[in-house]
Amino acid sequence: MPRLTGVLFAIAANGLFATSDTLVKLLSLRYPIFQIIAMQAGVACMVVGIVIWRDKAYRLSAVRNPKMLIGRGFLAGIGTVSGFYAFSLLPLADVYAITFGSPLVVTVAAAWLLGERTGPARWAAILVGFSGILIMVQPGHAALSLGHLAAFLNVFVGAGVILIMRTIGSQENRAVMVAAVMAGQLTASLAGVYLSHAPAWSDLGLVTLSGFVMVSAQFLMLEALRRAPASSVAPMQYTKLVWALPIGLFVFGDEPKPHVLAGALVVIGSVLYLLAQGRRAESRMAHLRRSATARPDPSVQPQRLEGKKLG
Repeated sequence: MPRLTGVLFAIAANGLFATSDTLVKLLSLRYPIFQIIAMQAGVACMVVGIVIWRDKAYRLSAVRNPKMLIGRGFLAGIGTVSGFYAFSLLPLADVYAITFGSPLVVTVAAAWLLGERTGPARWAAILVGFSGILIMVQPGHAALSLGHLAAFLNVFVGAGVILIMRTIGSQENRAVMVAAVMAGQLTASLAGVYLSHAPAWSDLGLVTLSGFVMVSAQFLMLEALRRAPASSVAPMQYTKLVWALPIGLFVFGDEPKPHVLAGALVVIGSVLYLLAQGRRAESRMAHLRRSATARPDPSVQPQRLEGKKLG
């Protein structure tokens, strides 16, 4: 039951992320992305502050991995700028489809940096996944825009976030981790303060809703990862494409592109294969550990107790 709850939380979180991204795309028609980041993060900080106060996570002792949290915030700042910029230029479905390649980069990074074992079948799946990205962007057939480059940057940022969350996800307070994200976003928004202008009163509701939806998605995703393994939660990110296609069509008039959908299916298939392989490897390791624990140590001889006769 906890696993199912975690998966449902992940689906809900990705639905909220898609909603937040839709609101950002709408706001980007009238405001520079740096101002949108500042406004959205400002609203979210109020929610995070309440949770931190309630959990008494404002004490320094509540922070267990300060360097990792700083790295998480740094990546959040870069990822938010590049993501919002990509959303302002490209359909939501295109951006999501490209960023689905993050798990492929994680697998490569884990093999090179962490020494994780990667066999020929996994390398083949990685190459197939990257070919799916090429199908989506069609290099040489269509000119790549700055929006595509921003989406590709988000692929690597997302991979870095996944690696950090692997390390500290179960150790840090959830409010502290979300606060690191907000701090990174607010810091990144400072670069474009001079571009900002006072928001229209009619947009304040949109800005407020965007902030609440985004921070709610952050907390829901952390809860999902606490209740279910990452191998079950990670595939739920693909549900964002289900949201993005009708939103793009009916809200922004973006018709689905066949080559983007085909490439996205290739990437999703390769990542699901890698996740299945990783799950099987974890099951084998768990079985070996259980067998080693259950097997008696041959070096330890059982002691025989001989009864004494009373005469």
